[in-house]
Parts: sequence; structure tokens; C-alpha cells
Amino acid sequence: MNARIAILLVTLVFPGLAVVGVSLYWFNLDYAALIKAEKYVENLVNQTEVNDRRLQYAYHRTYIHRINVFADGTWGLLGGVIAALGIHGIGNRESG
Repeated sequence: MNARIAILLVTLVFPGLAVVGVSLYWFNLDYAALIKAEKYVENLVNQTEVNDRRLQYAYHRTYIHRINVFADGTWGLLGGVIAALGIHGIGNRESG
């Protein structure tokens, strides 16, 4: 194995794939929490005896989950770009 390929694998491809995997894991957990929070807000809206403070608190909790889902997706995309750079470097190496 060429030293250049090994360096690209160790510094770009493997860490990029690790970031994608971890981000997808946390994305799935946070997305499930977002769906649960949205259903809770929907149930509160349908109740007639709920006060505004409780409704606003539940609604702002959904914002926290939205931000987490967005951040997890962004990290997954960044990890994919890092891994793609390493794969591109391996595929476009000059012979000789």
C-alpha cells in the first residue's frame, strides 16, 4: 500500500465515515425526540384546559429538538464531504 493512500485513509476517509455514522445515530435519536415533542404540543393544543405558559414551554422544547436535528444533519454532511475528499484523493492519484 502506498504511503499516500494510507495517509488519506487514516486522516480523511475513516474519520469522515466515523463522523457520518455518529451523526446519523444521533440524528435518529433526536428526530424521534422531535416527533414525540411535536405530538405532545399537538395534544396540548387540542386540550381546552391548558394554560399559555405550559403551551409555550412545550413549543420551545420542540425548537431545541429542531436545532439538534439540524446540527446532526450538518455534521453528517460535513463528515461525508471529508470522506469524499479522501476518496477523491485516492481515486485521482497520479501513477508513477
